[in-house]
Amino acid sequence: MKNRTKWIIALLATTLILGGCIAQEPKKTSGIEQRIESANSSSDHQAIAAEYEKQAATDKATSRMHRDLANKYKYLTGHKSFAPGSLSQHCSNLAKLYEQAAAENLELAKLHREAADAAK
Repeated sequence: MKNRTKWIIALLATTLILGGCIAQEPKKTSGIEQRIESANSSSDHQAIAAEYEKQAATDKATSRMHRDLANKYKYLTGHKSFAPGSLSQHCSNLAKLYEQAAAENLELAKLHREAADAAK
């Protein structure tokens, strides 16, 4: 009975943690494609840059969340078929990807800020 209780607790903990480790779909900025195509003025490019910066902040927060989950998985134990090491690696990989996405979004924001300066 004691082993069964430990197994149930480990399974519940795993289920709760896995729910947080699911890759989140990036927020789609509404109509940014059309605004990029029609951007002519400084204010157009400034607004686009602000959206990219906002997405970068979201990506960084998501990266931190996955890094925290990766650290928690390192110390999680459970049934023999449960592989916390691979779950930790999965979350570490996602953290790196979101960090890269944040860097790319910041670069896009920088380029639009430069376009805004040139359009003045």
